[in-house]
Amino acid sequence: MASTQPTRGTPADGVHLVNLTEHEIALQAHPSSAAGEGAESANAPIAVPATSQVARVDDSGARLGSGWLNVPAGRVPLTRLRRSRRLTGLPAPEPATRYLVSRLTAHAARRRTDLVFPLGDIRNGRGRITGAEGLGSYRPSPALVQRCREWRTGLEVRRSQRSLPAQWPTGVLFATGTALLSGALGLIPGVLDDIVTSGWAARGQRWTTWLTVAFLVAGTVVLAVAVRRWLAFMRKRGERGTAYVIEEQAIHWLHEEKAAVLARIAEEFASVLRVPGAEALGARWRWQADAAGAPHWDARTGQLVHSFWAVHYNEDHVTSNAVFVWAPWPVAMAFGARATARRRGLVLHVRQRPSYGAAGRRPALRLEDGAHDFLRGRRHEPLAASAPRHRLATPAASLTVTVRSLGLPAADPSPPGHRRAGPGARDARLAGRGPGARPGLLLLLVRFVRQDIGPIPAGLEQAEEVALHVSADLAGPVFPMGTWDVPAAEWRLTADDGTEVPWAAFPAVAETLADWVEQQAAAHPGAVILLAGRMPQEIAVGLGIQLGQRPGSWPSRLFPVHHTGECLTVPHLDLGRGSVPAEPR
Repeated sequence: MASTQPTRGTPADGVHLVNLTEHEIALQAHPSSAAGEGAESANAPIAVPATSQVARVDDSGARLGSGWLNVPAGRVPLTRLRRSRRLTGLPAPEPATRYLVSRLTAHAARRRTDLVFPLGDIRNGRGRITGAEGLGSYRPSPALVQRCREWRTGLEVRRSQRSLPAQWPTGVLFATGTALLSGALGLIPGVLDDIVTSGWAARGQRWTTWLTVAFLVAGTVVLAVAVRRWLAFMRKRGERGTAYVIEEQAIHWLHEEKAAVLARIAEEFASVLRVPGAEALGARWRWQADAAGAPHWDARTGQLVHSFWAVHYNEDHVTSNAVFVWAPWPVAMAFGARATARRRGLVLHVRQRPSYGAAGRRPALRLEDGAHDFLRGRRHEPLAASAPRHRLATPAASLTVTVRSLGLPAADPSPPGHRRAGPGARDARLAGRGPGARPGLLLLLVRFVRQDIGPIPAGLEQAEEVALHVSADLAGPVFPMGTWDVPAAEWRLTADDGTEVPWAAFPAVAETLADWVEQQAAAHPGAVILLAGRMPQEIAVGLGIQLGQRPGSWPSRLFPVHHTGECLTVPHLDLGRGSVPAEPR
């Protein structure tokens, strides 16, 4: 008797099946032809687990109207949609790979030959669906139809990426059309009387008659153009959807002129929702990294994520989202990881905002550049092709690091009687060898500009002794107090002429950077990793989204090193894989 417990695998040798739905799917398996006549008619079901990526039809811009449907138990919201072929979360085709999607998604992407969907429900004794008898697929669209659809899709994408036109010409057209039609309406009664009594353009009324016609035609045309411009503006705003503003500034940041930026965002998007942080909710909190504030960064980040979920829950989910982040990079990274990892199917469309911070100057708000979702598996241009002016360097060195507890005097953070160990003893402790060995430390640096990170100079090999002020609740249990020789590695992407990293290269940068962090962690197993950097907030969000998609390979203990303008501090903010547990089923 064959086992009825599901096994994990693929339904056919040589074909990789990727589940892009929200739930695990069990498929009924059958023996291969090589099994012989004595094989059973069915093997154990194949369980295809869900991934963190969900492919679905993008209904943003397809909404026609909404209302209510009266049912005996109350009212149910009813939204009318037109058919849409726009998809989100669908990777590019890969050799020997089939993507398992919903039937609606496969129907919307009939041009793809690598999409399959569950076909034939298997139900238990209670009538609940427990699996599928097999897979189905649609016949691909004809080549000519497919080319027309691709051309139309490309046209819509290019149109959506263009900046919205100014609205003052539309106002002028409305005023001009209204004036012309008003003039025509004022002349029409007299002209009609003359036509009825004397005929067309009689008794010297030729100019009056033809001017009335001209005013009527011109006013109608001008008003139609104005209406068309206004409808196009509103449709484009609807396609861009809702803008979420994560406005969490550190206490040491200089004032940035955001009023004009937020005003333009309000004009360019259907709605703007601000995600309230701790300070907006009444607490005295601006991400201070002192002895009193450093232990609370993790809890405050959790509050920020819950605020985003609350705002997102009450927002119309038919429209897409656009996220603008004003936050210290560790908070932006933690937000990106926690907001997406615990809400399967939620995709953050991150957009670039102006910045004057440590990662470089970007004064322009370029909405025509589109948004990035930073999902793994997308086909990005290689980093050398997307950022041709930039060079990637990964130097390594050994730094002398003094670990102090925030709030203690800086003169001698070591316990009484403690003496700095020699190089051999320090190396043994860092490697986790020998009796009484302490956990090792690993310092990683990320830089997009040729500037110092506090006391750490642009040239890593020139660094002298570095002091780290650690949150009091981490001092001792996680980070050993004292002075140690710590291995350090840097990921540096800079251009000789100081050019900023192109926005199109951000997804490749985030994925390459995440791969590098994993490689460094694998080379130093068991080490507590410290991550310091000068990076744009958008890269930090993308790195956090990458973290949420790497639950098995990301380092378990990783904490940020935050430069407060005075010293390097390590707040209690967990950026390891334990900070993004899997979504409960």
